[in-house]
Amino acid sequence: MKKSMFKVLGAILATSMFVMSGCSMSAPAKQTESKTESKSEVVETKKEEKKTLKIGYTVQNLANPYFVAVTQGVKDYCEENNIEVTIHDAKGDASAHINAIENFIAQNVDAIMISPVDQIALEPIVKKAQEAGIPVICVNQNVEGSSALIALNEYDYGFAGGIIAGEWMKETLGGKGKAAVLIYPEIISLIDRGNGLKEGLLSVCPDVEIIGEQSAAVPEKGMAAAETFLQTNPDLNIILGINDAGALGAYETFAAAGKTKDSAAIVGLDATEEAINKIKEGGMYVGTVDIDPYGTGRLGVETTLKVLESGPIAETVKIQMVPVTKANIGQY
Repeated sequence: MKKSMFKVLGAILATSMFVMSGCSMSAPAKQTESKTESKSEVVETKKEEKKTLKIGYTVQNLANPYFVAVTQGVKDYCEENNIEVTIHDAKGDASAHINAIENFIAQNVDAIMISPVDQIALEPIVKKAQEAGIPVICVNQNVEGSSALIALNEYDYGFAGGIIAGEWMKETLGGKGKAAVLIYPEIISLIDRGNGLKEGLLSVCPDVEIIGEQSAAVPEKGMAAAETFLQTNPDLNIILGINDAGALGAYETFAAAGKTKDSAAIVGLDATEEAINKIKEGGMYVGTVDIDPYGTGRLGVETTLKVLESGPIAETVKIQMVPVTKANIGQY
């Protein structure tokens, strides 16, 4: 009888151990499934977070109407395509560019766009961004180490403006008179633009006297430069500017000095809205060159997306240019 009891007890114990063992085996399976679901949710969440691209754009100077238009193109394209963009105005200061790019790197943006003030000073920070895996796209002027460049041939751009000035001198003053040039050597590539202005003018009117040149890329500087020119050469006939911003400032000085379209003229570059309006008035502002700043901003973002998708672009993405004078102002 005792043996029977032992057998019964043994059977009960064995059954209990089996049941306990079965329970302990099924629990880990549930935990694994829970962990798998949790990981999947995290991946999906990360994908959701990554849908909105983030771009930082540090622009040379928003006191310049050209860059106001470029920036608007950037903003509109980003808004239309669900891209988050942060705009930073460097106000003509290279150190402000550097600080902005440092912040963009810390924010882990997907890409950085720059319209640089000082191409050399920005090389180290561009390298740092690239090392952090953030491509840098340059608009207008290049910084060594960038992933793409949207720009034009600066010399040809200036030369086109010089041709407009030369044709006005030839038509109005028989190809003779005095000219001055607003330059901006602070940006290395713009030295070529200034040279193009002078040589374009002289290619049409070799007898024109260029009485001087002065740095001026914003209206206030253009006004001051024109005042200086007129102090020593009150009979100055024409001022050529490396952009419309400085040239528009010079226009105000000419107007205040009582000059008229019969013997005086201003030529700029960039085809900003104010410059176009001045040409339409038919006064002293006789020409500019259109490089579609608004479209350039949009092109900058399009190029940035191509870089993010396919990598660096070696060839310069070219900006087209169209001279604007009284002959075709009706198209604007």
